[in-house]
Amino acid sequence: MVMSTATMAPGAAARVERFVASLARINHLIMLRIFLGAVFITVFFENLVFIRFTPEGYSKLVDRYAAGTAAPGFWSNGVMGFFSDNAAIFSKVQAVTEMSFGIALVVGFATGFFGISVTLFLLGLWLSELGLFWIWELLGLIFVAAAVGIGNLPHMLRGSVGERLLGPPSSTTWPLWKRLALAPAGALALYLLIDVARTGGNKNATVSLGAATVFGVALIGLAVLDEVRRRPAARTGAPAATPAS
Repeated sequence: MVMSTATMAPGAAARVERFVASLARINHLIMLRIFLGAVFITVFFENLVFIRFTPEGYSKLVDRYAAGTAAPGFWSNGVMGFFSDNAAIFSKVQAVTEMSFGIALVVGFATGFFGISVTLFLLGLWLSELGLFWIWELLGLIFVAAAVGIGNLPHMLRGSVGERLLGPPSSTTWPLWKRLALAPAGALALYLLIDVARTGGNKNATVSLGAATVFGVALIGLAVLDEVRRRPAARTGAPAATPAS
């Protein structure tokens, strides 16, 4: 039997309607953005413990991909070969890029720019992995990154420089203490997820703790930056922009 709010007790119906209304207010691009940021923070620590940010480790990884990939020759021999030959530089660039992507996405800084940048980054990785892994393994993340980037580009094109970089607040209704409370909850959730997945092998505890700590700090940064994002609207008396960063 299907039950509607019309057949419920008044108190239960009101609670259901409030719950549905709260779900409708959730901005899904924000959820996807934070999820993508958590992915990059986690990957950074996995690559760190597996020593892939050293010239030797980075070159070995790229050469292994290049030897087995089904990517066109210009990519496997040209582009990937160039990165391997200059591993001393690109191993450090890779480390900075991954952590920058992760933190910027979680705090919502220049989201349109970083979303598009992540899309291009993942497209290059997907091309490098052709024939090595399941073809759909990265495509889902590529579409998530593209949606986040394209969905936030309008905010990069209007307002002052600061407003373009910060974007609108992620939440216009939650008080600061609630948003700060999400930091330890999110950090714990990520820690448990990595701990169960054990993608860090025998160094999984290091990956779990490192990623959870940085993710939690980034969520605190998001809550603090949201207070800054609210100020232009408060000063002008205008309503805050619709959150989509």
